Amino acid sequence: MRNPYTVLGVGKTARAEEIKSAYRQLAKTWHPDQNPGDPSAPMRFAEVAQAYKLLINPDLRSSFDKGDIDPRGRKRPKPARGFSANPFNAFKQARRSATADQGGGERSADAEDAPDEAKFEEMVVHIFGEAAAKQSGHTTQGSTKGGERQQANAPGLDDDPLAALDELFAKWKTRRKPGARSSAKPEKPVTVHQIEITLDAALNGYTGEIEFGDACRVEFTAPPGTLDGAEIRVNSPDPALHGDAIVKISHARHPRLRAVGADLHGEHAISLMEAVLGGTFVFEGLEGPVRITIPEWSGSDKVLRVPDHGLPTPAGPRGALMVHLRVMLPETPDRSLIDLMRSNRRSWYL
Repeated sequence: MRNPYTVLGVGKTARAEEIKSAYRQLAKTWHPDQNPGDPSAPMRFAEVAQAYKLLINPDLRSSFDKGDIDPRGRKRPKPARGFSANPFNAFKQARRSATADQGGGERSADAEDAPDEAKFEEMVVHIFGEAAAKQSGHTTQGSTKGGERQQANAPGLDDDPLAALDELFAKWKTRRKPGARSSAKPEKPVTVHQIEITLDAALNGYTGEIEFGDACRVEFTAPPGTLDGAEIRVNSPDPALHGDAIVKISHARHPRLRAVGADLHGEHAISLMEAVLGGTFVFEGLEGPVRITIPEWSGSDKVLRVPDHGLPTPAGPRGALMVHLRVMLPETPDRSLIDLMRSNRRSWYL
């Protein structure tokens, strides 16, 4: 797993508020429900969650900063005293012992080292690069006094031998395959496009185009239920010339509704009489009118939920239509209502 600071994109001095803000944004971006066609989304989402879990906890964060635990929260093993920092020495010694056993121990030290050293250095160059091979050779040669080879680069108890191997294997994984450098062209960076769609398009699906260069256009599709902030990757016809594209979807402003996740929220004004006695009204949703019942004694904080009238979801039921009630007085004064309120007020004081 990568460094949690790198995963969340924050510095080592970041405050808890910055860590929470970065986590919320990345969790929304990489949530599997937001990326149904991206097989890497679950892994990225889990990585973000693990990084947040480690950094938001002061004790775990302090232990990681001190090097006591790794990015997954596991304790790092302490090396034994005298462990060689060069991870190739044990391999060389094993090769020499095997050669000596096969040859009956009659070969000289120079004859024994020559073929093994050549094969070993060739292997190191192929896997880890020339810099690692030079470091290995320098450590192996060392300095000799009194006919004995001295140990080079022996760390103390506080050095972690696994850190050196992590760096070497990270370098190995980034190396190109033989012959790939000469023929492959570097890919262009990914471009980001902001596209605004209506709630009707978010409900039924949307099809658009991204232009690569002057004459090449590639079609993309936002599936039904596309949420605000969703990202869609559009593959370039020529990555080396133009690079891929990321389409960021946002919902356009609607006169009556707004989307919160897969739920649609709207408001409806009711009279004081309807608030007290209840009633029914017709609300215009995205797919047409919906008749809704007002319970008795419904104040302005009442939210009426109509299931399966929101946006579709990749798996499971649709979102809901959430209607927020607002109690409104008549535009013109109602004498009967005024008299009723005055009579009630007089009764309260009697």
